[in-house]
Amino acid sequence: MRSDDLLSIVVPVYRSAAYLADTVHELLAVLGPRGPLELVLVNDGSPDGVQAVIESLAAADPRVRYLELGANRGQHAAILRGLEAARGAWVVTVDDDGQNPPEAVTRVLEALRAGGDDVVYGRFQSTEQTGLRILASRLNRMLSSVTVGNTRGIAVSNVRAIRGDLARALGRAAPSHPYIEALIFRATRRISEVDVPHRPRGAGESTYRLSTLLRLWVAHLTTLTALPLQVAGWGSFLVAALATLIGVAQLVRVLSERRAPAGWLSLFCAVTFLFAVLFAFLGVISTYLARMYVTQNERGLDWVRSRSVDREGR
Repeated sequence: MRSDDLLSIVVPVYRSAAYLADTVHELLAVLGPRGPLELVLVNDGSPDGVQAVIESLAAADPRVRYLELGANRGQHAAILRGLEAARGAWVVTVDDDGQNPPEAVTRVLEALRAGGDDVVYGRFQSTEQTGLRILASRLNRMLSSVTVGNTRGIAVSNVRAIRGDLARALGRAAPSHPYIEALIFRATRRISEVDVPHRPRGAGESTYRLSTLLRLWVAHLTTLTALPLQVAGWGSFLVAALATLIGVAQLVRVLSERRAPAGWLSLFCAVTFLFAVLFAFLGVISTYLARMYVTQNERGLDWVRSRSVDREGR
């Protein structure tokens, strides 16, 4: 049952058995008195004993709900499963390590409620992260202006406040290899940011590894953007045009000098022409593949933010 005031906090969980309970207890203690609240914990196939901790938390407090994924799908996939299950009118995402304090939740939530936006990101005032994660954040911000249309340079982060209906739409439309920011910027342009605090990690080690970074970049460059295919397509057309020009130039030379070119040159012209045709067709195929790929991944993202009510009240 959904409440017009219910706040859902989605927390992806991975290798956090040692400190998840502290994070959950703090969120419940600080945010619970402010209104209806639920915590949706999504176990992303964690290999440690965190599931027992999750079940204990859920048994002790009915405001705690959980999903246990059968395998490790990655943080973004886990969050999307939580968004789909969230029942609140407002949904906020935070990490399980306690680096996003309750104050960060209240700031993005208040900004979302006060304004006319659909999504509000938390912009960290000071970042207590590893150098690898800081580098990833900066590169993702640069890429996002091209790949997802983040032309205003919104500081996307793991702290997000999302309208509940949009959050559930994002969860239902999740592709196999998702990048949440691509889905959000495809579904709405009413996006803003607000300063939020960020704390140093109190316990445990970061699970953010180079493999995680590479997987994120692949998802960034392939979810709802055909940029790599477009680059391949335009490159193919350019190579085809260059090869054609070379072939025409050699043909003019042969006609003007009235003698056949040397064997290597004739072979070069023949191969160049064949590759020109091949690259031209490759460019055409890349264009069609790009359109089909984006069309497949954006299904369900035509989110209706509001609609008129007819005279019968429908």
